[in-house]
Amino acid sequence: MNTHISSIDLQLPERWCGWRPGDVARIARRAAAGLTRSPVADARLRSALVAVDRAVVEQNARHVRAGVWVPDPSGDVVGGLACELLVEAQAVDDPPSTHLRRIRRKIYRTRRAATRLSYHGVDVREVPAGSAVVTQRSLGVQRHEVIWTVFPPGSTQAVELRFDTRSRERYPELLVHAEQIALDLRVTLAAA
Repeated sequence: MNTHISSIDLQLPERWCGWRPGDVARIARRAAAGLTRSPVADARLRSALVAVDRAVVEQNARHVRAGVWVPDPSGDVVGGLACELLVEAQAVDDPPSTHLRRIRRKIYRTRRAATRLSYHGVDVREVPAGSAVVTQRSLGVQRHEVIWTVFPPGSTQAVELRFDTRSRERYPELLVHAEQIALDLRVTLAAA
């Protein structure tokens, strides 16, 4: 029997804040107060949250939740961004393997053509919510991403967790955070 995702429980680690796209005005003040320690940093972080929210809302309606990581209480830098998306899984016997093959074809094409997108790796991992395809890539030298696409067993949908940073130095730490968030992800399914 095919099922769809009825709820997603995503736990964010310390120094992260998350919100539903379009709802940042309600949480920005509280989040900035909890993640910064000066009025200037507070104002800068609130401004950054509003800008991130605007970009997420304009980009795609599939976003379920957005988040930011502020590693330093000075609040001067948002260390990373996260987006939780609900995506349709292909109607095949093994959606994670099919998705993995599709990503590997993209990697092959990017290595044969001039592009600013470079893939560092792709792999399948098991997490409590199901099988996950983990993709690491960079867009030029400015943006580094890790994408966890989690396929709950028997579901017609998947949860895509996208994390990125503009800091090469913070990328290894972002990878650790992304893995922990993916491991803590809980998904509830309902009949389609």
